Amino acid sequence: MSECTILSIQVGEPQVLPLSQDDPGDGRTWKSGIFKSRVEGPIWLGEANLEGDGQADLVHHGGPDRAVLVFAANHYVRWHERLDRPLDPGSFGENWTVDSLDEDSVCMGDRWGTGDVEIEISQPRVPCVNLSRRLATPGLHHEIMDAGHGGWYARVIRQGFVEAGDQLTLLERRHPDWPVSRAYRVYLDRQSDRRDAQELASLPCLSLLWIETLGKRIQP
Repeated sequence: MSECTILSIQVGEPQVLPLSQDDPGDGRTWKSGIFKSRVEGPIWLGEANLEGDGQADLVHHGGPDRAVLVFAANHYVRWHERLDRPLDPGSFGENWTVDSLDEDSVCMGDRWGTGDVEIEISQPRVPCVNLSRRLATPGLHHEIMDAGHGGWYARVIRQGFVEAGDQLTLLERRHPDWPVSRAYRVYLDRQSDRRDAQELASLPCLSLLWIETLGKRIQP
């Protein structure tokens, strides 16, 4: 698939929220930018994020390597059924909800563009406990990880305005052997083929965090 539509765009600043009584987290509050609200009309996509978007954990989220989190709209069908309740776009903390694409059809280093904007796929998203908290379902992030439905991050190559309804076009595919789903599996499986980990770490598009993490793993 060489084209898709941005069905919805979401942004949100970090919030401090109370932990549920059965949550084993430290303290009685948690802070996250995972709650996103839908944007109507054009919004500026800068080098590090969409205008009005923010993250609490800047080590694992946000910044130039992870300026946009993209999620496949098709995944919503499964999680609607699993949770037995409606889920609005942005429920998984994503900035862009897109049709037609998923982790098997998007590759590391892909360049996608719309209007003046160009992005590059930089890293799969590994869901953390905050996604379970966001959806009020303990352990759900492990189920989402097992399904490979985390979504994917992109860095911004060219800044500009984007809007729900914009068409994204595949401009360049440099690593067709590295769909996001494969990168995700190799990263999570510490027993995976060392050569695969080395190859993934060598991709010039890969986020610095993943390069450093894989580098430690493949050291002799």
